[in-house]
Amino acid sequence: MLSRLAWPVVLGQLGWMGIGIADVVMSGRLGEDVLAAVSIGHIWSFGVLIMALGVMRGLDPVFAQAHGAGDHDALERGLAQGVVLSLVVSVPVMGAMWVAEPVLLALGQPAELVPIAATYCRVSIVGMVPALVFQALTQFLQGQGVMRPPMIVVWLINVVNVVLNGVMMFGWFGGVEWGAVGCAWSSALGRWLLPGSLVLLAWPTLRRFKPPLSAWLDAAAVYRFFKIGAPIGGAQSLEVWAFNGAGIMAGWLGPTAIAGHSVAVNIASVSFMVPFGLSAAAATRVGNLVGADRPWIGAAWTAMAMGGVFMAASGLCLMLFPEIIGGLYTDDASVLAVVAVALPLAALFQLFDGLQTVANGILRGVGDTRFPAVAVLIAFWILGLPAGWYLGIHRGGGVAGIWTGLVVGLVAVAILLVGRVRYRMARGAIRITG
Repeated sequence: MLSRLAWPVVLGQLGWMGIGIADVVMSGRLGEDVLAAVSIGHIWSFGVLIMALGVMRGLDPVFAQAHGAGDHDALERGLAQGVVLSLVVSVPVMGAMWVAEPVLLALGQPAELVPIAATYCRVSIVGMVPALVFQALTQFLQGQGVMRPPMIVVWLINVVNVVLNGVMMFGWFGGVEWGAVGCAWSSALGRWLLPGSLVLLAWPTLRRFKPPLSAWLDAAAVYRFFKIGAPIGGAQSLEVWAFNGAGIMAGWLGPTAIAGHSVAVNIASVSFMVPFGLSAAAATRVGNLVGADRPWIGAAWTAMAMGGVFMAASGLCLMLFPEIIGGLYTDDASVLAVVAVALPLAALFQLFDGLQTVANGILRGVGDTRFPAVAVLIAFWILGLPAGWYLGIHRGGGVAGIWTGLVVGLVAVAILLVGRVRYRMARGAIRITG
């Protein structure tokens, strides 16, 4: 059951990564400065978007437990309220992207790259609303075990993104050569195809739900959804911003360091998509079982074992072949040298990253949405990032020191979240519905 639920999410998340990989690879062909500007712009734009995406993913227990309990009315009303919530949370995201330039300058990023990165962020505003509506629909479908339509849509958008990148970055088919700005426009325009395409593909499921007008206008219910999802959004935002914080510190070391750091993060993120998919599957399966009042502990342990085994194998590959893997992204020798330093350290945290990600999904399924935010705050912001700053910046260890801090953070958060799962196994789940 877990593998059936997980593989479409894994492929879907790899599809999202494919968009990012295409952007990085194609930007890298325009030179180190363009790659660095896109990397800086992505750090800020994705960093503010992840909070809103996390809020939507925090609705896993609502939809999964309602489906497990056979509560059609709760699902029907939840569909409307989830979409409304996506529109509400898009507003602060777009505002944060608009002020990217002064923020990036205040964070000490290379002054010559900030105007390009800020323009990248402002253009990205165009695609925020459809991206978040798509996420709301995705969570609604995944809560019912309908995993394939979002995956198919994302891979279709991959093709669109590559073509639009070529047209807007390199002037393919008589297009314009806008460089980094063209990369932003292609991603933003492609996102407008997401929700409509998903509705078409998932119509056999969605047509069974016709939310009444009162559900769309129920502000109290939307606020309740926000309170459930906000802690998960906070946890995901804190974790992503820990990596972004590492990227900002790499930016203090110059364009080569930030470019190499971004490539290494992108590579590590590819392997992360498998436990991320297992996390979504665990949230759905465990939530369904909780809603149906059936045993869920066996499914939780199975998910963690699957995530741990895969990430251990992934870590071995990163440890043995850093130069070969990095060479798939760029042929710049100085950037590759940074990647070769970072990837062996990424290999060290793969197992812990897999365990903490799957544990987070299990906690969402059982309705425990607040503890992960506390765990991430302690692990990354009290332990990991300060260690990275001390070793990488204060002690002059460079990117190696910064990434050692990430290892510390991921080990710590894995210990805390796996411990919390064991606590829930002993104390029981939290019922969101019913």
